[in-house]
Amino acid sequence: MNQSSEGDRIDLAMFYLSHRDIVKALIQAHKRGATLRILLDPNEDAFGRKKNGIPNRQVASELNQAGIAVRWCDTHGEQCHSKLMLTRPINDSAELLLGSANFTRRNLDDLNLETNVVLVGDPSLSAVVDAAAFFDLYWRNAPNQYFSRPYEYYADESRLRYWRYRLMEATGLSTF
Repeated sequence: MNQSSEGDRIDLAMFYLSHRDIVKALIQAHKRGATLRILLDPNEDAFGRKKNGIPNRQVASELNQAGIAVRWCDTHGEQCHSKLMLTRPINDSAELLLGSANFTRRNLDDLNLETNVVLVGDPSLSAVVDAAAFFDLYWRNAPNQYFSRPYEYYADESRLRYWRYRLMEATGLSTF
């Protein structure tokens, strides 16, 4: 992500996205000309309980304001629990990151025990092709099948909730 530049592609599907270093790296990759597509859970439901959208809606607002394409998983009581990042540099090997870690302080800064695997190789590897097809299907939807919704559907520009998310991320006083 930190080396991405013009012509490179990054697709990210994530249940929770809140880690400040990751958010900054995504914005910087976009500024360097990489094409990013971010697919997030709307943080509307968790185990049968309604949620307030924190942290994804606040991070999505920040990414959207930076010009990064964001869509929401079209959930109906379930969670979009994916943790996938596919980077496809224009002149290099693809990298597919899969696992259990959300991109949050709690998951990436050793507060939870998580496991991820990175597959590095030719973009024509079947795992890379399959991951790209999965992401494209969820991003674009299919005839009479809806897997995602546009950013505006769950957009939340509340500054109060934004700063609440930032405090929760900084202190670790959160469930994400």
